[in-house]
Amino acid sequence: MKMIKINAKSAPKFEQIMPRVNAGFKNIEIQLLNNFVSEDEYEITKKVIEENNVNITVVHTPLIEIEGEVLLEEVALIHLLQDKYYEIFCDTCKYAQFIADIEKSRVKIVIHNTWSKEDWEMTNIIEEKIAPKIKRVLSEYKDIDLVVENSTTVGEKNFKSIIDMEDVSYSVKELNKVIGNRAETIIDTCHTMMNWEAWKRISSTDITNWDEAFLKSTKYEKLGLMHLNNVRDLGIKKRDHGIPFDKNIESDMERLKQIMEAYDKYAECEITIEVREENYEEMPQNLITTKDALESLGYKLNLG
Repeated sequence: MKMIKINAKSAPKFEQIMPRVNAGFKNIEIQLLNNFVSEDEYEITKKVIEENNVNITVVHTPLIEIEGEVLLEEVALIHLLQDKYYEIFCDTCKYAQFIADIEKSRVKIVIHNTWSKEDWEMTNIIEEKIAPKIKRVLSEYKDIDLVVENSTTVGEKNFKSIIDMEDVSYSVKELNKVIGNRAETIIDTCHTMMNWEAWKRISSTDITNWDEAFLKSTKYEKLGLMHLNNVRDLGIKKRDHGIPFDKNIESDMERLKQIMEAYDKYAECEITIEVREENYEEMPQNLITTKDALESLGYKLNLG
């Protein structure tokens, strides 16, 4: 089998990054936790790259914080119409370019899509308003690209119109008309399964189909990244969202096998194992569990 580049997910903190490095994971996707990157986070990032040979190729926009309340929602394309979220996005771009300058390589920024293809088509708002704003910041930071991730249909307080991966791939196509092919698609496996389960409960129709999900992901643009993670139930509760794939659980392995067979058919991108941990400052057990599950299927993994 081909070698697959695997990233671990970490906040820009020594106490989170180093347990992953010590477990053998030096490819890192940074998850920003604060609206704006602090000077300490810049210093820590530089230090782990230069002294610990950490390779950061992906930066995830931060969780949205409103009046001190951190929501589960993350920055999405539609948020960029508001100045306060656009400023957050620009700050993320500045940080990603800082990393690119140190590593002398390109860095991807993750942003979500929460709208359906039909909504984007009806409003034409990407081409007219969102993409021009993104183009302005990308023209300043030359070594960064976007990867657009599928959000969940069920939000904290309401439903969103997104339902499948064609919604995301279409949004990337519309962006690239303006920003010059600097965007690609992400499929988040946990979010995908959450949306399938939500639709099943609403309609009594099971639309689970990994081959179709990856086909839709690549309908307009290629995949630039996969977030690999598992789910229980509807995935709304923290303990059910972003859980590992365990090689000792038959249903986990059957699901992982289906995902990876579709990945092999449609994708050649890097994979971030994006799983929750009981304690992010200790040995990343769920990360290791998922890595072991992949290896048990015969995959060769580049951990950095």
